[in-house]
Amino acid sequence: MASKVFTYFLLPPGIFIVFILLGAIFYKRARIYFLLLASLLYLLSTKAVGNFLLLPFEKPYNHKHVPQTVDAMVILSGGTHGKSANLTLGSSSFKRVMYGIMIAKKENLPIIFSGQGLKKYSESISTKDTISELNYYFDINLTESEDLLKDNFSIIYETKSLNTYENAKFTKTTFSQHGIKDPSIYLVTSAFHMKRSVKLYEYFGFNIIPVATDFMTTKKTNISYFIPSNIGLQMSYYALHEYAGLLQLSLKLK
Repeated sequence: MASKVFTYFLLPPGIFIVFILLGAIFYKRARIYFLLLASLLYLLSTKAVGNFLLLPFEKPYNHKHVPQTVDAMVILSGGTHGKSANLTLGSSSFKRVMYGIMIAKKENLPIIFSGQGLKKYSESISTKDTISELNYYFDINLTESEDLLKDNFSIIYETKSLNTYENAKFTKTTFSQHGIKDPSIYLVTSAFHMKRSVKLYEYFGFNIIPVATDFMTTKKTNISYFIPSNIGLQMSYYALHEYAGLLQLSLKLK
């Protein structure tokens, strides 16, 4: 176990903490600065702190899905790897798309996939390619449609939005174009991203039933949760990004 812990501190972000602590030892004038920096980096890169920061975002949505009456399923984009040999969606986006499709297929709902992204190989194109693979290998029979019809397992792509605010704005436009003024939707996104997404979609007049996936937190902890890791740093990053996003949102929507 000791050798395993030692190995973790030789890999990022642990190695950075070691170097900062060495700086604190050998560079007396900046000792306090280095110690504070090392402490902050250590804390933010542990899964224990990442889990603590993310839990308020994920916990309210960590429950089984219960079918309800809605107009459509809306799936928010979550990144792409770029054009690779197969399954080009990023891991978060893939989970969102898969879970959304599973529910929409079961309940015979139309889907709106919302998101374009900044890459030439866009998130909507990546989703189309992924669905093409699913249709080929699993014969799910999910086809693209120009009509947003109830009781019709099909998909429409919203291809203008670059962020969550635009996801909500342009999705509302899509519903309006199909004569639905006060849409009720299942909203699918990563659990940590759901709180901010719900606020934005409600701001644009949607009736929301959150359908969260891509959970990162857990109730159980062990010694590994106190060892710095890229996963812990990523969890902290996502949490701080959402806190900053909610603050920005509270100022923007006033």
